[in-house]
Amino acid sequence: MSLDSLSGRIERKYIEMMRSKGIDLNDLILMSDSELSKELGVDREVAREILREVSSLLLRPLTADKLLEEESRLRTGIEGLDELLGGGLRIRTITGIYGPPASGKTQFCIYMTVRSLLNEERGGISSERAVFIDTEGTFDPGRASAFLRQNGLSERDLSRIDVLRVNNIIQLKEALEIAMSYVRSGTSKLICLDSISYPFRQYGGLKGLRERQEDLQEVLVSLRRIADRGSVVIMTMHAIKWGRDLYSKGGFVLSHTPHNMLCFRKVRGKVIVTLEDSSYLPPGQAAFIVRDDGIIGL
Repeated sequence: MSLDSLSGRIERKYIEMMRSKGIDLNDLILMSDSELSKELGVDREVAREILREVSSLLLRPLTADKLLEEESRLRTGIEGLDELLGGGLRIRTITGIYGPPASGKTQFCIYMTVRSLLNEERGGISSERAVFIDTEGTFDPGRASAFLRQNGLSERDLSRIDVLRVNNIIQLKEALEIAMSYVRSGTSKLICLDSISYPFRQYGGLKGLRERQEDLQEVLVSLRRIADRGSVVIMTMHAIKWGRDLYSKGGFVLSHTPHNMLCFRKVRGKVIVTLEDSSYLPPGQAAFIVRDDGIIGL
């Protein structure tokens, strides 16, 4: 259905305003009245009425068996880790990964970006392109090439990975808009953000705490919208120091917005992965090693 389905339910001028802003029905399902009010420049009561009509038009129950049919997964191909994740990273979910520097987070993120390009028979999700949002300048095409070879792909497939290098909050928000356009068009089924916390370094001390948390909440809401919008897997990285937990790094919203939260730590050359929190999986552990020729499960 299109915005024209709202004809007769709301004033035509609001339909045209939304069309000019690039807002469609799927966007409206995920928007709050305050967000729609701000986007259109209208009173919140007008925004509420629009959203009420959208809900009346679109809100229908979906049986659990239909949801089960849609539960495709991006397999890691790593022995033990796929079992820990219930078969792999599920579409329409956000997986947060945190740990100290040099614990394997970025390597794993690049590896899974490559894996998303594989077809379903080989454990991938047939993503035409993959989006890697790089806030720390850590994306290494050389490592991507090694992971491509490990997974039976060629260096030509590097052209299917789109890297967005961002340096601040404004650029990060714009990058998420670009990522959303990929998902809308069906071009990309994986988005990796490495790291989500680094752009927020511009806020220092308690003085900027409120603004930081508001911006962080906006970014996380955008990620949830992208995840809910279509068949996409989202991964976010967070670097912390030993002795600090994830809550102290980004508060409640950063530690509880993802559907799954994985902790990475390196012990004697092995990357120990702990599933600390999940909305649908029990806790547990797995391990892998990073070699020149790829990532190998233990």
